[in-house]
Amino acid sequence: MSDRADRFEWNGGHPALDLVNTLDERPSQASIERLATYPDLVQFAELAGLIDRRTARRLLRPDGRSGSQIVKRARKLREHLHDILAAANSGRRARQSDLSALSAAIKAAHAAQVLETSASPGLARRRWLPSPSADIPLHACALAIERLLVDEERKRIRNCLAFDCDVYYLDTSKGQRRQWCSMTGCGNREKQRRRRSGGRSLTRLNRLE
Repeated sequence: MSDRADRFEWNGGHPALDLVNTLDERPSQASIERLATYPDLVQFAELAGLIDRRTARRLLRPDGRSGSQIVKRARKLREHLHDILAAANSGRRARQSDLSALSAAIKAAHAAQVLETSASPGLARRRWLPSPSADIPLHACALAIERLLVDEERKRIRNCLAFDCDVYYLDTSKGQRRQWCSMTGCGNREKQRRRRSGGRSLTRLNRLE
């Protein structure tokens, strides 16, 4: 994986959560935008397994204006999902405006695919319509969001308990006792804080259950 690829965080355990986490250092005033350009979006979609390498290479040729608008829409989609997760984590109902925005994006993504015959393993497979092809990474992210919200158990979608971290992840651990986005990162920092504070935890409550 190249240095450019390493700019993304892959602690989410699900492409849609990795998408939410592309706004790095979210709780701080100096958050870091990992989806700054259209090529960033294409690369994220490829590395997340949402599009294949051949499609990704073909997509890196849009006109600049088209690409900038598409990545802007992807960032808005990301923030709608983040707000839904944040609401669930604090015990609130999701805003209908967020759900409606995601519904529209998901509907457009499904409309951009057609079925074609397939040799294996099923009778048919989905493929992207040829136009407008530049929207493919945006549509792929929308479909990943749909899978997260519909297929995953809400109690497994968790927010890192470190007070200065806002990373979301899918808890697949035995007994679902995972607390941190990463033991080498937030987990170790929290242990150090506890030692300095005499054993008191500085975590926040995770209520996404």
